[in-house]
Amino acid sequence: MQVKEMSKKIGRNESCPCSSGKKYKDCCINKSKQEVYFYAINESTNNLKNDSRRKECMHPDNSKCRGKIIKAHAIQNNRILKKLSTDGMLVTMDGTEFLIFQTSDLKGRKIATTFSGFCQYHDKSTFQDIEDKEFESSNKQIFIFTYRTMAWHYHKKLEQLNAHNIMIHRMQKFGYNFDEDSEVLMLSRSFNLGAQDNECEKDEFDAILLSQNYEEVSHSMWVLPYEVEFTVSMMHELDYDLLGNQINDLLEDDIVKKIYLNIFPDNGKTYLIWSWLNKWDSFYVPFSKQFENLTTEDKKNYLNNMLPRWSDSIVLSPRLWNMWGTEVQDSFISHANFEVLYSTLEDEMNDHAFRYMDTPWDLLIQT
Repeated sequence: MQVKEMSKKIGRNESCPCSSGKKYKDCCINKSKQEVYFYAINESTNNLKNDSRRKECMHPDNSKCRGKIIKAHAIQNNRILKKLSTDGMLVTMDGTEFLIFQTSDLKGRKIATTFSGFCQYHDKSTFQDIEDKEFESSNKQIFIFTYRTMAWHYHKKLEQLNAHNIMIHRMQKFGYNFDEDSEVLMLSRSFNLGAQDNECEKDEFDAILLSQNYEEVSHSMWVLPYEVEFTVSMMHELDYDLLGNQINDLLEDDIVKKIYLNIFPDNGKTYLIWSWLNKWDSFYVPFSKQFENLTTEDKKNYLNNMLPRWSDSIVLSPRLWNMWGTEVQDSFISHANFEVLYSTLEDEMNDHAFRYMDTPWDLLIQT
């Protein structure tokens, strides 16, 4: 990193930025650059997750907001999370290790997949058709599933941007200047562009919500005749379809074509729903047809390989997780962190078509 060193920024007689209350010359001045840098990192990330939280109702008609901002569930608590939980606990894949590595986490179902994105009134009124009614795969229900997935990921992206900006500000207080650091500048640009892109996506979904033109979201559904032991609520920018045709070029495209995936067990079945704005039909209708034409075994294999690579929004039953055992759990976590490596290898081979690859885990096993 091309950051300026703290010793060049802090005067000897100034208060030490480590908050010890001592002068810099009597505290950290003799620490190695590495010691000081890692201390600054540690202090700057302290309580960062809580400090970066956003509490706001994202419903487009804020004139009707009532009640406080609540921790809304992105995945239905009583209908889905409750049946997956063991003693009220779930395994999620949104944990972090060393700030950058994705890992598993054990959470209570009452806090898993929650986000502070709606007031009490809009959380109830907007999602009532999937919370209080049986799933009948209507256009409205599928839109609401997709809308909540969009809202959750939109909210997460805003909090990531918040966390990034807070971190940079805190590091500056320790005397580190990132103005000439190309990696940090690129990351900042990426966060800001992502937020702008998601804002445009949300505007389109909000317009559909208000107009009730639910058919403007296209979908494809696969139904399994049994209930699986996991659930997913995912927004993704699919790079290639199953035949290797490019859908998104994340380095070149000004507008990213997003697809949503909801997988959930309900009433003795499992529903897998791909959905997208129908302006992207020319890309995602062929993809969905390709998926539909796979054998059941290949569908499962595709999902087992791709879901860990794509998403941290996988929630698993502890029953399934414990059945896998430690070695399979570790393999699953490693697979989730190798997306860049896999994508690089596929680019080098110029082959992005789906190929059957065995995995030691099976998300879609019938237990």
